[in-house]
Amino acid sequence: MNGNNINLMYVEDDVIVNDTITSLLQKLGYTVYNFFNGADAYNYFKDNKIDIVISDIDMPKMNGIELVEKIKKVNTKTPIIFTTAISDEKYLLDSIKLGIDLFMKKPIDCSVLKENVDKVLKPYFLELENEKKEEKIREQAKEILIAKTVSMISHQWRQPLSKIGSITSKIRVYSQMNKLTDEILIANLEKIEKENIYLSSTINKFNNLLEKKDIREFSLKELLKNIIEDEISIEMQNNVFIKSDYDEFKNIFESILKNSYEQFDKNDIKNRKIDITTFQDDDFLNIKICDNAGGIDKDTLSNVFDLYHSDKSLNGRGLGLYLAKVSLTLLTNGEISLENIESENGKGVCVKIKIPTMYVS
Repeated sequence: MNGNNINLMYVEDDVIVNDTITSLLQKLGYTVYNFFNGADAYNYFKDNKIDIVISDIDMPKMNGIELVEKIKKVNTKTPIIFTTAISDEKYLLDSIKLGIDLFMKKPIDCSVLKENVDKVLKPYFLELENEKKEEKIREQAKEILIAKTVSMISHQWRQPLSKIGSITSKIRVYSQMNKLTDEILIANLEKIEKENIYLSSTINKFNNLLEKKDIREFSLKELLKNIIEDEISIEMQNNVFIKSDYDEFKNIFESILKNSYEQFDKNDIKNRKIDITTFQDDDFLNIKICDNAGGIDKDTLSNVFDLYHSDKSLNGRGLGLYLAKVSLTLLTNGEISLENIESENGKGVCVKIKIPTMYVS
C-alpha cells in the first residue's frame, strides 16, 4: 500500500525511539508529524488533516488515553495504533472502550510496523475509493439531470418565444397598413414585456441552482422556524444539523409549504395543520411534512414533480416542485416523494425527503 499523501501523526515521549520510528515511517513514504507529548499532538491534530495516529500511552502532559478521547471528539473515524509497554497494561481496558484499531508492543518491530499501518489503513483506502465512486455517480446523475432540465426549458420556451414572434409580426402588419395606434402598440409591447419577464425569471431560477453554493452547517429546526406559520407543529427528537446551502434548503421547504397553503385555500380548510417530523437511520435523514389540506387527485399526484406542473406564480405557468427536486438532487443527491394520507386530522398530503447521512451532522 502506497504511503504517499498519507499524513501520519506519531506521538512518543522517548526522544531516541521517536526519532528512529519517525525516520523509518518517512522512508516508507508517509508524511510524518511527530510529537513528544499528547497535548502538543492534540493541538496540531484539531486544526490539521491527519489520516492515522500512532501513539504511546504513558506520556507527560497528556497521556495516550486522554489524547484519543479528544481526537475521537474531533473525528471518530481516525485510525489509532497504540504502542504499549508492559507497564501500560492498566490502560488496555480504557483503550478498548475507545475503539483503538491496533496495539503494538514495545520495542517496536520495524518489519511489523509497515504491515500494521497498512492493515489499519486498508479500510480507510477502501472507504476513500468508495466515496470517489459514489461522488462520480452523483456527478453523472447531476449532469443527466441538468441536461434533461435544459432540454425541458428549451421546449417550454418555444411557446413564449412563439408568442413574441407573433406579436412582433402583428405590430409590423399594423404598421404597414398604417393602423398602428399608440394604444395597439402599448398593449402589444406590454404582452412582449410579460413574456420576457417570464423567460428572465425562469432562467434566473435555474442559474441560481447551478451557481457555486455557500456550504455551511445549519440547524434544520431554526430554518423551519424562520418560514413556518403558527399552525405548523414540528416534532424532532433531536435538533438536526445539515451541511449544505442554507438558502437553497429554505427555498425547498418554502416551495413544499406553499403547495400546502394553496391546497388549504382551495379546499377552504379551517383547522389547518402541518406536522414536520424527522428520524435518522444508518443511510438517511428522513423528513416528513404532512398536512390536512384534503389531499390531491391521483393524476396530479403522479406528475406533481414535473416541470411547470404547478405553482402559477410565473405568468400563469409555474415551476412547481420540480425546482425543489432538482435542487435537492444537486445539493445532496437526496430524494423526495409525495403521497396522500389520512390521519386523525383529516385527509392530506405527506412529502417525504431523504438526505444521505454524509450531509448530516
